[in-house]
Amino acid sequence: MLHRPFTLLFSCSLMLWALTGCNGTEQAAGNSTDVVAQEIKEVKAENKAMLDDARKIIQSGDLVLRTGTDYSSEQIKALSKQDATYSHGGIAFVDSGVVYVCHVETDYFHITNKVKKEPLDSFCNPAKNLGFAVARYTLTDEEKKKFLDYLNQRQAQQVAFDIKFDLATDDKMYCSEMIYKGLAAATNKRIQIATDRITDRNKFKLIKRYFKLTEKQIVARDIIPIDHLYLNPWCTVLKRYPFQTL
Repeated sequence: MLHRPFTLLFSCSLMLWALTGCNGTEQAAGNSTDVVAQEIKEVKAENKAMLDDARKIIQSGDLVLRTGTDYSSEQIKALSKQDATYSHGGIAFVDSGVVYVCHVETDYFHITNKVKKEPLDSFCNPAKNLGFAVARYTLTDEEKKKFLDYLNQRQAQQVAFDIKFDLATDDKMYCSEMIYKGLAAATNKRIQIATDRITDRNKFKLIKRYFKLTEKQIVARDIIPIDHLYLNPWCTVLKRYPFQTL
């Protein structure tokens, strides 16, 4: 009988702890969820602000670069020897204040693998990219018009992405190839982006798998790495935008 009050007191204390403790845990979890939601909201706002800022400076003919997060983006970045930041590029078209990016990208289902114009927000989607940049070529008004006309013609011809990265073909092109050829045509070769070759044998295995080329083809193929598009005397990087992440 002497132990019953103690047992009863202990049981009541345990029940009280369970009630208040669980409530405290739920409250803590709720607070944590609120914090994460607020952080997500802030990150989205910061990334949107970057895109809004870019829209203010982008002009038709500007080079827009992005850093993708998928497997193919990693392979493209690996081809750049000086600056492996960016994996894809396109040219801006500004229509009634709306910025579009003209580009061509790979699509293994061959549905959207042709030259197209995509809104800036979609091209530089923070959910699929780590950041983007805006660069500008030194073009006269006449050269810029010819450059944009060249890209419009490639879109009208439905030029598809060239998975073999072959500069000899014009019916298929990869992103930097189209820009390279467009600049050369528009400026009568005043602007001619330098080509390069893959010399790092450590990259051959991955490149063969992605580009579906033999080793003999790889070493003999001239390519246009992404960094060659903007690391040259005719181009100035205006601004880089690294997206915020959680």
